Amino acid sequence: MASEFELREQLKGIGISQTDAEPLANCIATRKSCSWVNTDDIDNARLQKLGEFIKLNGYKIRVSVEAVPTRGKYIWEVKAFQ
Repeated sequence: MASEFELREQLKGIGISQTDAEPLANCIATRKSCSWVNTDDIDNARLQKLGEFIKLNGYKIRVSVEAVPTRGKYIWEVKAFQ
């Protein structure tokens, strides 16, 4: 498996912001669930690329992102499976 730094760079390469790539890479590397909220925009195209990246690499996680339009925020939830 790639290091956490390598994962973060790969995630940024598919269009995930630095703010989202850091906790997401940590979740993948540690195989732990986590969630966070921020204001970095994320669209369906980047989420689709993220899904393909996860599937291609066989990472046992599920990612969901919920927009809170009244606040301009996004809630990320990552569920890790053992």
